[in-house]
Formats: sequence, C-alpha cells, structure tokens
Amino acid sequence: MVVETQFVHTNKPVETVDYGHTVIPANRLEFLYRKCTEVLKRNPGNVLEVGVYKGGTLLALAKAMYEVCPQYTIYGVDTFSGHPYTDGHPVHYTGKYADVDLAELKKFLLTVPYTGNIKLYRGRIEKIWPTIPVNNLSFAHIDCDLYVPIKYCCVNIPEKFEDGAVMYFDDYGHDHCPGATRAVNEVFGAKKYVNEVILDDLTNWSCFIDF
Repeated sequence: MVVETQFVHTNKPVETVDYGHTVIPANRLEFLYRKCTEVLKRNPGNVLEVGVYKGGTLLALAKAMYEVCPQYTIYGVDTFSGHPYTDGHPVHYTGKYADVDLAELKKFLLTVPYTGNIKLYRGRIEKIWPTIPVNNLSFAHIDCDLYVPIKYCCVNIPEKFEDGAVMYFDDYGHDHCPGATRAVNEVFGAKKYVNEVILDDLTNWSCFIDF
C-alpha cells in the first residue's frame, strides 16, 4: 500500500512577539539564516528585507552578513503600522502587526552587536522603493503577506540583483496568504523555477528563486 505524504500548509497564527523575535517557526528561521549564509558566501552583496515587524528575521539575516561579509548593508522596509489593508483572509486583517514602534525597534537593535549595518525605511514598498538608494543585492527576503506589495516586489526588486542573487518569499504556499502565492506565480510561475521550502516537520510554505 502506498501512503501519500500529507504536507501541512498552515500553522497556528501568532499575533504578537517581543522585539528581536519573529512569528516564523524556529526551523524556518534557521533555514532562512542558512540560505542567506550560503548565498552570501557564494555572492557577497547587500541584503533586503521587506516586512520587518519586530526584527526577528532581520537579526537572522544580520547575523549571516556579519559572519560572511560585514562590509555590506541590510535594508529593512516596513510600514511599521501594520497591514494597510487586507486580502480578505481573516488571519491577515487590516492593522495586523501594528504593535510595533520604529523608535523602540531601533533602540533594541542598538543592543545587538552585529546590527550596525542595518538601515530601516518606513512606508509601503510600492510607494517608497524608488527612493531607497540600494544596488548590488544578493539576497532579498519578502514577507509582506499581501498580494499588492508582493507583486510589486516580484516585478521591481530583481532590477537591483547581482547575478546569482536569491529572492526568498516567506508566505508562498501558505493558506493564510493566498495573495502571496498568486503574486509569485503570476510573475515567476511560467518560468518554473520556484523552489518550495519543505522541511522535516512536513510544513511546505515559503519558496526561493535563483537569479
């Protein structure tokens, strides 16, 4: 008898965390750190995160950069006021993740020794991206949850990539974020190089794309 593997697309939604922590499960945070480290060793360059919240994944990316190529910069973009709208899923309602204060986040980052090369920008990525002086990107972590900002990232951020860069989408394939999967598939699906992240706990959301 053949038993099909049953992958888990979803997890219990986490509503809030402390500064320096993340709603992403620990095994996925470790995978993100290892993937960023791998990419930076092969192709040193700047790093971008869109969807910072309280800085948990930003710290993982900063640690990878500190260990591999600390001369580069990490750019973090977020509204720092929560979701400006909703795609209709009840988990990601308008205003979710609004419990973050940019000044408090910056104060927290000052307590971490490897965060001196982080630059934070407040605003919706589709509004402020043209004003951010970033080039030579080697790794981009996109965690916006919603269709519009993720679609914008898919279309516009690769223009700033170095050859060999990687774009990592946290929300791809997640039941709570249908707009994320739709956005990535609309832009990249036909090229058939979306690499789904399937871990040993049988969860299978997130993907990365090699450039």
